Amino acid sequence: MFKFLPPEKEFLSEFKNPCWKGKDNLGREQLFCLPYFFIIGFTKCGTTDLFAILLAHPLISSRARKETHFFDRRRRGRSPFMNTPSIYQPQAFMHYAYRGKYREKLIGTYKKMPGTDVLFHGITLDATPSHAWDNEFWEKFHPGHKEPPVTNADTIFKLNPKTKLIFSIRDPINRMRSAYQFFCRHRNVGSYECDKPITPKKYHNLVVEAVSLFNHCLQNNTVRGCTYSTATHQLATHLFASIYHVYIADFMRVFPRDQIYILKFEEHIANPISTLNDICDFLDVPRFPKKGLEKFLQQHKTRNKMKSGLKLPYVLPQTIEILEEFFKPHLEELVGLLGDEKWFWSRPH
Repeated sequence: MFKFLPPEKEFLSEFKNPCWKGKDNLGREQLFCLPYFFIIGFTKCGTTDLFAILLAHPLISSRARKETHFFDRRRRGRSPFMNTPSIYQPQAFMHYAYRGKYREKLIGTYKKMPGTDVLFHGITLDATPSHAWDNEFWEKFHPGHKEPPVTNADTIFKLNPKTKLIFSIRDPINRMRSAYQFFCRHRNVGSYECDKPITPKKYHNLVVEAVSLFNHCLQNNTVRGCTYSTATHQLATHLFASIYHVYIADFMRVFPRDQIYILKFEEHIANPISTLNDICDFLDVPRFPKKGLEKFLQQHKTRNKMKSGLKLPYVLPQTIEILEEFFKPHLEELVGLLGDEKWFWSRPH
């Protein structure tokens, strides 16, 4: 994968986005690019909403409609669906670097500005929130290890150490409920056949099963090992993907902290203009005009909505009690990692 990527010094200086000229499979010279930034996590934390809003920015373009699934699944020959092993031909990095219509928008951002050699000021993104957590079936590539020695964080850093990352995270218990509702809209969730209609009691039983599965793993493994363990990934509740600190710590281990933006989902919903201004500053692009953004947000309808019959009407108190007890140490780890008590989300600690 890395042989096709030129050294950073060969990236085109006239582009703000990391791009280079290279030959395709037919020997034709083409423009190839890496993402300037990733919306990299987490599933069911408002990433679809954030993606759609950022695409309205005149300097931001996408490599796909939304999720490429290149680093978590396609490069290993997995299908774009969760919890499926490698059964296809791995997707080539050349295809990833070339795919999409982002070039047209990049070329359209041409502008001479004093004090810089950059002529094309546009940037591209990859919005695949499962890149944060989905390293499933890593055991096949690293037999004998109890923890993955390499994750998506290492691969993305190797490709471009200057990449910027946006994580959107929400109350982990609310995220699980949203994931259960969302994935059960489909007949099957990977290897899990959803038992419809969904009910609080069915959800409770699945939570008990997921917590038990994880705690059993901890008898002989580390928290990190169990979080990544494909065997603990009970898909119906998605409990493992709410253990944010494990995944974020792996990205913080290789990326500088100033290249990582952690968005609190609840703050974005309450005050999207403020969070979008912060994100634009983080990405080093001009902020949205306030009046134009306000109008856009009023008309914006891309949040994932579902029919009331597909929603879990409520969560049993005993289910919440089990989950609050389970997440207590993990939220403490998250607060310690990010240095702010807002990441307790008013949960017991």
